[in-house]
Amino acid sequence: MTLDFREQCTELPFGDVLRTSYVISIDGSGDPIIIDQTGKVFICYHDTGEVELLADSFETLIEDNFYEW
Repeated sequence: MTLDFREQCTELPFGDVLRTSYVISIDGSGDPIIIDQTGKVFICYHDTGEVELLADSFETLIEDNFYEW
């Protein structure tokens, strides 16, 4: 998945970010969710080229979005 996005998004502003990160998921709109070299989790919006910080770590992302039954 990471390699596909690296190829598809080379012309987008976040193409450089993808070269040193890896894709862990895709949102419902096809935007990649990535983890960078420092462990921070971002979403890259392919329509606008913007990158938004979702969490300072994967652990924090899970803790913030997991709700007990």
